[in-house]
Amino acid sequence: INYLQKNSTAIDVILMDITMPEMNGIEATQLITKQYPNIRTLALTMHAEEPYIMKMIDAGALGYILKDASREKIIEAINTVYNKDRYYSNEVSVKLINTLLAGDKKKELLLSKRELQLLNLIVNGITSTVIGKELNISGRTVETHKRNIIRKLNLKNTAELVRYALKNDLIIPNRQ
Repeated sequence: INYLQKNSTAIDVILMDITMPEMNGIEATQLITKQYPNIRTLALTMHAEEPYIMKMIDAGALGYILKDASREKIIEAINTVYNKDRYYSNEVSVKLINTLLAGDKKKELLLSKRELQLLNLIVNGITSTVIGKELNISGRTVETHKRNIIRKLNLKNTAELVRYALKNDLIIPNRQ
C-alpha cells in the first residue's frame, strides 16, 4: 500500500495473496479497489475455499487463481485481468458454480462487517476488554455483540461460536 501511494500510475495489475503478515489480502484489495480504481487485482493464493473466493470477489478482485497453476495459466489470468475482464481458474469456477446452484444463503451472510471483525478477534483469543479498546467500544458492547452473533447463528455459547467460525472459514488467518 505504501508503494502504491508513490507509484500508482505505474501499476496495472496487482497479484494479491490472502495470507500476508501485516494486512490480509482481502482488506488490501478493498483498500486498493477504493483508493486506486484503475488498478486491477488478481488473487493468486493457496486458498481454494469458497468463503475466501467470495470475500476476494466482494473486495473487488477481478480474478482468482491458485498458486499451483501453471505459468501459462497465471500469465493468461494476468492478461485477462489487465484487459479488465474477469478470470477464474477451473477449480475456482467449479466452486462458484456450485455455490450459485446451491442457492443457500449461508448464516455468515447474516453477520455485519463489524460482527465478522469482532468474531475474528474472538477466535484469535483476544479478550473483550482488548477487543473493546481496539474497536473503540466498551467491553460490555463487545459482550452484547458476541451474544447477538451467537443468537444470529443459533448457537449456545462462545465455544460453539469459535468452532462454527473455524469450520465455516469465517475468519481470516493471522500470520504471526
